[in-house]
Amino acid sequence: MIYIVVLNWNSAQDTIKCVKSLLQLKSTSDFKLVVCDNDSKVESFNEIKSYLEKFYSENLAVIGENNVKNHVVNLKDKITLIKNNKNYGYAGGNNVGLRLALNQKDVQYCWVLNNDTEVDSNALIALVNKMASKPSIGICGSRLVEMKNRYKVQALGGIVNKWFCTTKEIGSELTVSEVIDESEWENKIDFVVGASLFFSRKCLEEVGLLCEDYFLYYEELDYCNRVKQNGFKVGIASQSIVFHEQGVSTGKGVTRSEISDYCQVKNRILVSKKFYKNKTIFVKLSIFLVVFNRVFRLQFKRACKYLNFILE
Repeated sequence: MIYIVVLNWNSAQDTIKCVKSLLQLKSTSDFKLVVCDNDSKVESFNEIKSYLEKFYSENLAVIGENNVKNHVVNLKDKITLIKNNKNYGYAGGNNVGLRLALNQKDVQYCWVLNNDTEVDSNALIALVNKMASKPSIGICGSRLVEMKNRYKVQALGGIVNKWFCTTKEIGSELTVSEVIDESEWENKIDFVVGASLFFSRKCLEEVGLLCEDYFLYYEELDYCNRVKQNGFKVGIASQSIVFHEQGVSTGKGVTRSEISDYCQVKNRILVSKKFYKNKTIFVKLSIFLVVFNRVFRLQFKRACKYLNFILE
């Protein structure tokens, strides 16, 4: 059994579209959906709940976070909707769903998907086939494609500049249908992008859940580093096509929300201290450039916060 975890935070329409696409998946393996609401506004949660009750009431279970530990997913329940007690961020919110999945005796794989994604009908088959072909893979990513321009690849994975702890997605020069040497690309990347993360049960049990120190961003880099430290490999299933609308909840560039911008900067230091300790001083120095940039944008409150990161 495969458990697909989708996290919602005040984006009901995106979550509903994601769920619709997931229910059209072709698969040689059984799968179930776990939709976690990260303490959204009541209206957002109720919109999802009402939609699921209207169309899938016979195959739906609705539970609170406090019931996750002892909840057994019934055979008839295709979808489990969980109301989290608070907003735990990306990792914490998804971990609630992963805990539910790992408590089930039949779980083989878990797939964490952003709610601003829609999947090609063969996306799951490609992921399962990839993992089955190379059991040493603990976590596998998809070929992410832009939602609005479905001929343009967004990324196959990402790389990290260890000196500054900045990351860059790679693979955007590819076409959607272009055949690649997956092993070659797996050697290029440092991590798979968090919009689509496919885990083996063994990996989750041995490596653990997503690290909740970050709230937003860098969780996939953290996890892929831990995967390698535990002797697993990071894989790419290039035939697993996932369409992704980036930055729906958090914004991008100058429109990036304050919490999103904060985490993007703060987490560079957290990752550096955890995995690249001898380079942390260079990461802190590079944040001076971020401070100057926020001053230029007249975002003085943010600039002061980021200056404190350097002095800590």
